[in-house]
Amino acid sequence: MGLFDLFRRQKASSPDPGSADADLDEPRCDHYSFAHYALRIVAHENPWQCLAVLASPEAQTFLSDLLNSVAGHCKERGKDSNLRASDIIIHRVRAGGRPCAVLEMPLPRAIAEAFYMAVVLLVDPSSESPESEKGAIRYFTLEKGVVLDGPPRTVLCEWTAEGSHVNFGDGPAPRVHAFVQAIEGLLAK
Repeated sequence: MGLFDLFRRQKASSPDPGSADADLDEPRCDHYSFAHYALRIVAHENPWQCLAVLASPEAQTFLSDLLNSVAGHCKERGKDSNLRASDIIIHRVRAGGRPCAVLEMPLPRAIAEAFYMAVVLLVDPSSESPESEKGAIRYFTLEKGVVLDGPPRTVLCEWTAEGSHVNFGDGPAPRVHAFVQAIEGLLAK
């Protein structure tokens, strides 16, 4: 099934504009803040610990704590926060042979909300000296893109440690395997 087939199927079953699942004009505070700020900052500040906890039985507790911080941020701005740790699925994978956690978010409903985020630890397990890449990560997002009278699209992006948002353009279909393949292509460059 291609990207367009996936979105057509989704659109065919899309709710009416007044329902709770309809597309929104702006990103939800909790959805956007968690994907673009909270998890990214923690991952860049503590790469090993972040990946270790995401791979552990404590992952849901970690996500709950992080989401509580996000809820406080949103409340200060007068915004709702309904995202729960149980809404997020963690996929423990390898990207280009490197440890990687892909977090699957609830379906995006606004431009710039993320389908997925990936934390990739830049350690080559086959290397004799992983110290050269100690602690570095890359943080990727697959976001809902702008659609102007055309088919739905995704956008492949990366957040740097300095806080820059890099847009690589059209992304793959919103599937974990396709996202990881796209990341591997970027890691190989």
